[in-house]
Amino acid sequence: MSTSLKNFTALITGGSSGMGFEMAKQLLSEGANVIIAARSGQKLNDASALLSQYGNAYSVAMDVRSEDSVSTAADWVENHFDRLDMLVCNAGIGNNAPGMKELPAEHRFFDIPVSTVRAVIETNFLGCFIVVSRFVPFMLRQGHGSLAYVSTSTATMTKSGQLPYGPSKAGAEAMTAIMADELREMGIMMNVICPGGFTDTPMAGEGVLEHFRKNNLPVLPPSILNKTISFLASPLSAGISGEKLIGKEFDAWLAERGIEFDFCPA
Repeated sequence: MSTSLKNFTALITGGSSGMGFEMAKQLLSEGANVIIAARSGQKLNDASALLSQYGNAYSVAMDVRSEDSVSTAADWVENHFDRLDMLVCNAGIGNNAPGMKELPAEHRFFDIPVSTVRAVIETNFLGCFIVVSRFVPFMLRQGHGSLAYVSTSTATMTKSGQLPYGPSKAGAEAMTAIMADELREMGIMMNVICPGGFTDTPMAGEGVLEHFRKNNLPVLPPSILNKTISFLASPLSAGISGEKLIGKEFDAWLAERGIEFDFCPA
């Protein structure tokens, strides 16, 4: 096991499954303390127990849509850890959002319940704002920090059939660009990361995943962002902010910049 991230502490929202779980596993394997956050329940408890096999894993209940829930979780983190080096805003919903499963496969935007649109925006956009706003002061007090927002491919943002998921991510990316610009001079780096294609996660929805597999369409593994997040946690990423890093194309991104990064998968 690598110990390159010893004394490094990371918090990952939506860390009980999918890409969040895999990123947590990766950072743990490198020696980091990793806190996964998700809504309370057996799923969170089970994920924390599994991750404990890889290192110092912790969990905290958090509903990113609720200011009170995020504030309570932030208080817990600040009371139990003397530093927070990285915050990964990974919590999100898409085809698994309330009301989406009941829609016909060929639905149009006017078929989508307003309650579904509201739930997606509150999670993917507002949730990021609430979490970052509450945890950034902790990073400012220590004088450093790295933030990452997990988004989607640019094409998905305006693609037919991708409402409300695509626009919610587009709005969040615009917001993170402003955040990155304002935080840079304060020593806090913020970047957007995305897999670069359809990814096997619970957010995809079983019906969509089945369609991709049945038609032999490419499906990325949930570990697709592991190398990217490992890099952002490393000293090599110092000063990099306001970027959009794509997991599937990350090796090419490193090569273009002449960066040699020694990565050991979990």
